[in-house]
Amino acid sequence: MITLLVAALALAPVQIPDGFLLTEKAARAPQSEVDRAESWWRISDRTTAPLTLNPCGRKRVSPAGRSAVRTIVHDTSAPSHSSEQLLIHRSAGAARAAMRTLLADARRCRTQPHGKPYSWGGDGKTSWVVTRTRTGDEAALMHLMMYDKLNKEWAPLLSGIVARKGRALILYTGDQDTFGHSRAGAVRTLRKTAARMAAKVCALPSICA
Repeated sequence: MITLLVAALALAPVQIPDGFLLTEKAARAPQSEVDRAESWWRISDRTTAPLTLNPCGRKRVSPAGRSAVRTIVHDTSAPSHSSEQLLIHRSAGAARAAMRTLLADARRCRTQPHGKPYSWGGDGKTSWVVTRTRTGDEAALMHLMMYDKLNKEWAPLLSGIVARKGRALILYTGDQDTFGHSRAGAVRTLRKTAARMAAKVCALPSICA
């Protein structure tokens, strides 16, 4: 009986408490009129939301296997872009499958010839670079790189990390304006932030058991 009860609790839906994400306090704080003109926060609990690291440009994802999702996106007039996303799955197996799908997407849609970011005007191509890292139970660093034909070099457009801890997937992303031009600095910030949430998420029931 006790074994069945433990198994049932492990598979029970888990909700994400208000204020749980690291950027949520700032995202929900009242803004002045001046701030609203320069900084935009979006918070969503949509369970069909695609991952914020989205190499193949998926518009939506089936909610099957997901228990709860919270996505926070921050854009500024700089311009800059960053995001935080926490996904609670119904089992660790479902979270592992979601991680595998993301990494498979990064391989399948690794190179795109038609990128049109900023001042490059479509001259370059984009490529996802993925590196495994040690955070939580498993994790990967992902960088969307753009080839700048003018300067003949690859430059990062977006850097992010996806980490799995038990039933949870944790994602953080940011662009050059968010992290600065140092790729090593971006990696340190991403790993530190993801590790903080990986420890915090274990306070939720049955996530890391």
